[in-house]
Amino acid sequence: MSVFERKREDRLITDDTKPLTCTITDAQNTDGHIEYTVEVCRHPDQEYKWKVNHRYSDFAQLHTTLRAVTPVLPLLPPKKVFGNTDRDFINERKVALQKYLENLLELPVLCCCLPVKRFLDPTNYSRNFQEEARQNVHMVLRSGGSHEVTEALTRCGTRIAKEYFLATPLTDATKAQQQHVLWWSPFGPDRVMNLRDTHATLTALVQCQHPYIVASVSSVATEAGVCVIRPWFPQGSVRDHLHQAKPQSISLSKYTSNEKVSPISERECAVFGRQVLEALLFLHDKALGHGHIHTGNLVIDGNTCRLLDLENQVVGLPCHLRHHLLPHRRLNSIQAIDVYCFGHTLYHMLMGRQLGTSTCDAFPDKCPPLPRSVLESILSSEACKNGLPTVAGLLTHPFFNQVPLHSYEKPSLRLPSSVKQAVALSHQAMLTRLAMDQKKVRQQRKLSKAEAFVSKQTGRSRPRKNLHLETNGITTTTTTNKTNNNNNNNNNSDGVVTVSDQSHMSI
Repeated sequence: MSVFERKREDRLITDDTKPLTCTITDAQNTDGHIEYTVEVCRHPDQEYKWKVNHRYSDFAQLHTTLRAVTPVLPLLPPKKVFGNTDRDFINERKVALQKYLENLLELPVLCCCLPVKRFLDPTNYSRNFQEEARQNVHMVLRSGGSHEVTEALTRCGTRIAKEYFLATPLTDATKAQQQHVLWWSPFGPDRVMNLRDTHATLTALVQCQHPYIVASVSSVATEAGVCVIRPWFPQGSVRDHLHQAKPQSISLSKYTSNEKVSPISERECAVFGRQVLEALLFLHDKALGHGHIHTGNLVIDGNTCRLLDLENQVVGLPCHLRHHLLPHRRLNSIQAIDVYCFGHTLYHMLMGRQLGTSTCDAFPDKCPPLPRSVLESILSSEACKNGLPTVAGLLTHPFFNQVPLHSYEKPSLRLPSSVKQAVALSHQAMLTRLAMDQKKVRQQRKLSKAEAFVSKQTGRSRPRKNLHLETNGITTTTTTNKTNNNNNNNNNSDGVVTVSDQSHMSI
C-alpha cells in the first residue's frame, strides 16, 4: 500500500461529528518559551488519545482567527510579557487555558469549525479542503460536465469537508441565467457502497419527484467523492431564515450570534412540519431514509418547506446529530433517527435556538401546548427510553393533521432491486457503527458509576484515629472502622485485649 492510499484510508475513518474533548496535562519550558501539552480524544473513543503542543501565541492566533468571523467567543487569558515562566503563573495560565478550551468546545458551531478542529487535531485537518474540492470539481466538469462554476461559496455550510460553488448551465442558452449550487464531498466513514452501486443510487435519486423534496439536477461519483448539482435557493435554508442571514455567508458569522434570531410562528411550524413528515413518510415507504434532518437541510420555497441533500446517505456522511444519538439504544433504525432529528428541527424552529442536550424534559414556557406535546413525544427522556412515535403516527397528531396540503403532485421514485439492496446494506453498516458507539457510551457510564460508588464507599470507610487500651500493663492498638461493626474481642487469660477489624468490598 502506498503512502497516498494510506492517507486516503485514514481520512475515511475520521468522523467529524464526534465531539473532541481535551485536557492540558503539562507545561514545559522549551527554548525559553512555555509549551502546553494538550491531550485530545474523540467521544466516545476514549481509548484513542493523542497529544499536541501549543504555545500561548498559538492560542492567541486561534482566538484572532475566530474573532475575525464571529464576536461570540469565550474570554482568552491576557498575555503577560514579564514573569511568564514563573511556576505559579504557569499553573494559573494552564487552568485558564483549560477553561478557555472547554468553553470553546461547548459552543455548537465553534466546536465543529475547521480552525478549532485543526488546532486540536492537526493530523487530520491540516489539509486545504477547499482546494481539494476545487480540483475534484474541475476534473468532473472537464470530463463532460454540463455546468460552469462561477463562484466559490467559502465555508457557507457547517460540514468541514463539504464545499459549495455557484454554477450555471452550459447546454441550454435559455437556462443560462439560472443559477445552481454545486457541492463536493469526499466519502464519509459510513460509506460501504462500491462505485457502481453509488452511480446507480445517485441516478435513481435524480429521478425523484415529490413536492416536498428537492431532487438534484445531476450527480457524479468518482473514486474520491461525490459531486452534486441542485437548484439554488437565494433565500437560503430554514436556518438562514431563522438567523436572517444570507446563504452565501460564512457559517461561523451566520450562526454563532443569536441577536437576530427570529423564531418561526406556530402556524408556519405546523405547515412546514407537516410537509417534512410527508416527505419522510414517502422515503420510508420506499425503504429509504434521510438521516440528516436539520434546519440547514430544509429550504422554504414560497409557502413550501422542502428537503435537501438526499445524497448524504450515499456519500456515507454521518448524521449531524449523531453525538446526541449515542446515549439512547432505542434509536437503532433509520426511521427512528429521522423522527428524532425531526424533533430537534421542530424545537429549533419554534424556540429559535438549537437544543444543546440529547433530551428535554422541561420546555420553555413560551412553547405552545400542541407543539409541546409533539416535542415531548420525541425528545423527553421517557420517549427516548421507551421508543419514539412513527412518522405516520405523528401525522395523526392534532398539530399536523389539521394542516391542509395544497399540492396534488403525484410523488414518484423508482428504485431498482440492486439499489434497494445497496441502500439496505448501507443503512445496516451505519447502524452497526452507531450501535458500537452506543455500547461504548453505556460501558463508560457504568464505569463512571462504579468509580463514583467506590469513591463514596472509600470516603465512608476512612479509619478513625488509633485508640490505645491499657490492660494489665500491656498496651494494645485498636483500629475501628465505620463500615464494619464486626469487631471480634478476644480476651486472653493474661487479660490482653486483641481487636481485629477487616473490611472486604468487591464490585
